[in-house]
Amino acid sequence: MKRVIYPAVLFVLVGFGLLMIPIRAQASRARDFLNEDEQNKKAPVVQSSLQLKLSGYAQLQAAWKSEDNDTFSIRRARLSLGGQVLKTLKFKIQVDFTRSPVLVDAQAEFTPNQVISLRAGQFLVPFSLENITSSSDLLTINRSQVVEKLAPGRDNGSAGRDLGAAIFGSYSIFDYSIGLFNGSGANKADTNDHKDLAGRLVAHPWKPLSLAFSIYNGKQTVSDSPVLIRRNRYGLELAFSYQRLGLQAEFIRATDDRTEKEGWYTLATYSLLRQKVQLVGRLEAINLDRHLPAQKTTIYTAGVNWFLTEKSKLQANYEYHQTASGPDRLAALLLLQVGF
Repeated sequence: MKRVIYPAVLFVLVGFGLLMIPIRAQASRARDFLNEDEQNKKAPVVQSSLQLKLSGYAQLQAAWKSEDNDTFSIRRARLSLGGQVLKTLKFKIQVDFTRSPVLVDAQAEFTPNQVISLRAGQFLVPFSLENITSSSDLLTINRSQVVEKLAPGRDNGSAGRDLGAAIFGSYSIFDYSIGLFNGSGANKADTNDHKDLAGRLVAHPWKPLSLAFSIYNGKQTVSDSPVLIRRNRYGLELAFSYQRLGLQAEFIRATDDRTEKEGWYTLATYSLLRQKVQLVGRLEAINLDRHLPAQKTTIYTAGVNWFLTEKSKLQANYEYHQTASGPDRLAALLLLQVGF
């Protein structure tokens, strides 16, 4: 009996639905006709279409180190939300869930034209090419120690970020960015009334080549002492990309109070398969006190990048750390990044 009743009921419901389609369409047209005059009487309303973009990536790392335990770890897990509020106004918010979570970026940009624009909030300090490169776009698994220990915003463990405001833009063959920052790092209030100055000027004399100069002039408080000490840096950059070959180099010199530090790196890439497989090699040297030669460390890095998609990749690196005052260290790293 059920085999007969169920198809019959289904047939009736489908037929009733098909019958209601033209009736609903006629009723809808009637309502639109009745409301048309009323809608025309209303004042026009300017609507803002907010364009949102959600992106993110996660990095799983495996590390084998001569001086430490072998381990798996979640290197980063970040989500970023950006939006175009108006034609000349946009924002970006980024959070990292591997650290409790923590706010990474919170910035707004006012871009009336190409020559001069304004950025405010918490964002990357405009100093050093590798410093302002997203962690998802690095050509090696680790940043150079030169940038990690000397670039402002990274030397204090703030992932290259600080709170402040900057103007930026492009003119002719030049790109520039200059701003004022707290100097205390990400998600921290200033510890003194002095604001730190950071700036970066990039020249593109030839399409494959860019040359840049960065400067940072700041002061910081140490412990509870009211005395401010110097925290100055300057850097030089070169980047070259032609067909399958890439080259990148930086030099940074820093002064913290009376201690002078400096370091450099050169990085070369060669694409075996375009946009798929890339070989990487880097040589770097850093000295955290120029007057103490035993502080110098030289690091050799060799690796390969396999790009799975535009945002996903597999990286393998081998690092050899040679320190003048201590034993050499070895590290083998493997990183899988999945992004969207």
